[in-house]
Amino acid sequence: MPTPPTQIPPPTRAGAQRTDPAFRVAAITLLVAAAVLYRPASALAQDSTVAGVVLGTGGAIPLEGARVTIEGTPLLQTTGSNGRFRFQNVSGTEVTLRVARVGYQPASRVVRIGATDLSIVLREASVQLDEIVVTGQPQGTERRAVGNSIATIDAPAALELSGAGDLTRLINGRAPGVTIVPNSGRAGAGPTITVRGLGSLSLNSEPLLYIDGIRVTNDVETGPTGAAGGSVISRLNDIAPEDIASIEIIKGPAAATIYGTEASNGVIQVITKKGRVGKPQIGINVKQGTNWFQDPEGRIPTNYGFDGAGGILSQNLVQEENDRGTPIWTNGYSQSYNVSASGGSEAVQYYLSGTYDDENGIEPTNSLRRFAGHANLSFPINDELDIGTSLNYVRGETHLGMDYSNGVFFNTLYGFPFLRDTPTRGFLVAPPEAYYSGVFDNTQDVSRFTGSLTVNHRPLAWLSHRLILGLDQTAEDNQALSRFAPPEVAQFFDPATARGGVFVNRRDIAFYTGDYSATANVRLSPRISSATSVGGQYYQRRIDTLGVQGSEFPAPGLSTGIATARTFGSQDFVTNKTIGLFGQQQFGLNDRVFLTGAVRVDNNSAFGDNFDLATYPKVSGTWVVSEEPFWRLGFVSALKLRAAYGASGQQPQSFAALRTYAPSTGPNDLPTVTPQFVGNPDLKPERGEEIEVGFEAGLFDRIGIDFTVFSKQTEDAILLRGTPPSGGFPGEQFVNIGAVSNKGVELQVNAQVITTPNFAWDLGAGVATASNYIKDLGGSSGIATGFTPQRNVPGYPIASFFIKRVVSAEVDPATGAVTSALCDGGPGAAAVSCDEAPLVFAGTPIPKVTGAFTSTVTLFRNFRLYGLVDFKRGHRRLDTDRLNRCVFIGNCLENASPEGVDPRLLADMAFGADLQTINSFVDDAGFFKLREISASYTLPERWAGLVGATGATITVSGRNLHTWTSYGGLDPESRSAQGEGGELQFLDQAVTPTLAQFVTTFSLNF
Repeated sequence: MPTPPTQIPPPTRAGAQRTDPAFRVAAITLLVAAAVLYRPASALAQDSTVAGVVLGTGGAIPLEGARVTIEGTPLLQTTGSNGRFRFQNVSGTEVTLRVARVGYQPASRVVRIGATDLSIVLREASVQLDEIVVTGQPQGTERRAVGNSIATIDAPAALELSGAGDLTRLINGRAPGVTIVPNSGRAGAGPTITVRGLGSLSLNSEPLLYIDGIRVTNDVETGPTGAAGGSVISRLNDIAPEDIASIEIIKGPAAATIYGTEASNGVIQVITKKGRVGKPQIGINVKQGTNWFQDPEGRIPTNYGFDGAGGILSQNLVQEENDRGTPIWTNGYSQSYNVSASGGSEAVQYYLSGTYDDENGIEPTNSLRRFAGHANLSFPINDELDIGTSLNYVRGETHLGMDYSNGVFFNTLYGFPFLRDTPTRGFLVAPPEAYYSGVFDNTQDVSRFTGSLTVNHRPLAWLSHRLILGLDQTAEDNQALSRFAPPEVAQFFDPATARGGVFVNRRDIAFYTGDYSATANVRLSPRISSATSVGGQYYQRRIDTLGVQGSEFPAPGLSTGIATARTFGSQDFVTNKTIGLFGQQQFGLNDRVFLTGAVRVDNNSAFGDNFDLATYPKVSGTWVVSEEPFWRLGFVSALKLRAAYGASGQQPQSFAALRTYAPSTGPNDLPTVTPQFVGNPDLKPERGEEIEVGFEAGLFDRIGIDFTVFSKQTEDAILLRGTPPSGGFPGEQFVNIGAVSNKGVELQVNAQVITTPNFAWDLGAGVATASNYIKDLGGSSGIATGFTPQRNVPGYPIASFFIKRVVSAEVDPATGAVTSALCDGGPGAAAVSCDEAPLVFAGTPIPKVTGAFTSTVTLFRNFRLYGLVDFKRGHRRLDTDRLNRCVFIGNCLENASPEGVDPRLLADMAFGADLQTINSFVDDAGFFKLREISASYTLPERWAGLVGATGATITVSGRNLHTWTSYGGLDPESRSAQGEGGELQFLDQAVTPTLAQFVTTFSLNF
């Protein structure tokens, strides 16, 4: 009989004590008290005042940034976050208000002086040709003149609808062709992002990230090295979504030429909120919510096994732990508080904000706490010169817990029923409380400062130039700590593991940006305009890394690497520099036809010595056909045709071109070096060239259509190739020998189906296709991507699954053994013995089709219902959990009861240990997901006025509430990525699935 285990203390949350209810109540009380104390003084002289609010379609959302003027006067007001405007000392009895905002149809209204409760509703424009875009342009440019596709997300409106807690959730489903791939459902984890699929065979496929014109770190798999599933934290989510005004996304080389090397995967630019002239406007947002794992009893499979007499045992660990009163997973409480202030005078305008986030996962070892402060200051010196600063600071602490190869999910999925009456209670190694005891703690502390200075100078009416200087400085302290285990925990582990250890990795990442451009706008004739731009950029990235690894603490209470029995250290720094110059010429005809040509020249410190400069050309054209005099199709209210060609690149890894040597100990213990890496002086950047054509159309002033077809070709793709031993350098060499093709279609349709004073219904649909295939691997027939089932093979998509596919098999009724198994012999060939069978294509891990559908219903101008369903189709994923359970662990149902099971599955179970005969475990990962729903109510102004507020809204939102899929694993979006080639690995092993969430948001404006 096993010795009864010592009782493990109740689990505690990792890190600091969770925020208690008293603190939450105090915080909310302070916010409400601040709102009450902020009651504005009673307005005087109401009979000379005109005031009101500007609302979006349906009348439920206040519009920020709307320009309100009084016709015939110079009076101008720009609405803030509450949509309010106010004119004082207006003379006369009636005036005409004109209201305009980018993306909406302008409106005029005659009002009487003294009216202070006006509501002006603007209808969305079906096509936003006059919208100013800045991403990919040397100066702000109207959309009508931009020849490439660009996605713009109105962040405040999207946040109002969705209650999204971070940048990637704001983007998800709102930009066709932009794919969000979650790594884990843990609090603090972030996804990876691809734009128009994969285009590189060895370099990362992440788009560049800019904030207010400066390049910032876009690392998406950071976290404690050596931790189980620890590298899942994304720097993309450091900025508070409440501080974002808009997000602009350009999707490939045709649009990103001006950004040069590194921009081949597209660019995401975050534009933060700015202050406006006017009295202070205060915004308060309070969020309270919960995260939970939906239906764990039904989604975590029952474990099977045999007793000593050969009888079948079964155990549903989730149900048994619930019945025992010790549920494996519990709901995670989340809270967020944001306070902002904006306003200013003619001399200075400001936007200030502070945000505190506290989110807990479904395990007590998983939590996120983060503070973000933001300040934007604008100084209009005179009519010719203005200066702006953008400052952002983030301080965060994330405790991740464990995924992938250890932790609670791993132990639950791979448990054995015959261990039910032992201290493990049927879990593989240890019960949950051993992992929740505080012994294991995987953390990341981050401190990040992002600052930029923008100077705009207009010395002449036709000449303007701009200088942007910026710094993005991030300090990460990553730690995978396993403390010296007390006896009640140590009993489950081997002695070395029980004595613990620590792996500390500290990274300092600095991005420096210098960007200058000058533009001359000249009217060559009454019909022809010219915009000539020149400029240059300097970028520098430096990463300093310090690592300490220690194993086996001699006693409890120790946590540093120097306190362990064996310690190893490492130190490294990497610097990469880019300098580029560009020139661009744009001609316009009648403000309807635009032709643009540009060229950029780059040099990068990672280029080989024999490669000098990279040159990237661009040409694009647009034609606003609907504004031509001959246009007679009245139902087509707007039509813009566009086409673009452009090139961009992606530089090699920092030391890929260099010949390097490794330090070693020589004779007599003297220091020496040995050959390490041969380098390649001819190494150059990967080059992406893209052609896209499309149109933007408005129908009946109600339907907007944005359509794009693109074709991208990546040449000089970088791959590793073996070096001859006779050269004296072992290993491999980076060479430019690959080529990839990527093509697709993108479509976005938005429709104002019904628009009445008391009822409005808007629909949206976006869909994108992306199909890549490898054109050339330098003569190689195939290269593994770091995990056996996935390979890069010419003629097939990147990182495709190649397996042995069993087509027939028989089962010996006496022994249950699989016999006479035959596998696919390849295209056009007969089936052969599986021992002799080739690897055959089994699908791509990259979705071929992605998209989203949205619906917004507004009732009586103050109640709104919203929903978003997104989908991914045409791809497969390796269900490693089922593979492990059925092949290596032997605890799936088919192991215990093979009767009636498809013999092909039994053959895969029998031979799958080779990680090739596994077709039954490469599963269709397509899905539709109810990603977002919300119900929002805007309180009557008289209610908000009880605390001195000008507006108040309460929103209840839900995320990830249902998934329609045939995928057999926990979640078709879960992804494990560990080690070399991790970005191209698409397998699902013991990863926390995407969690469901409900959040209630209460917003006050003053």
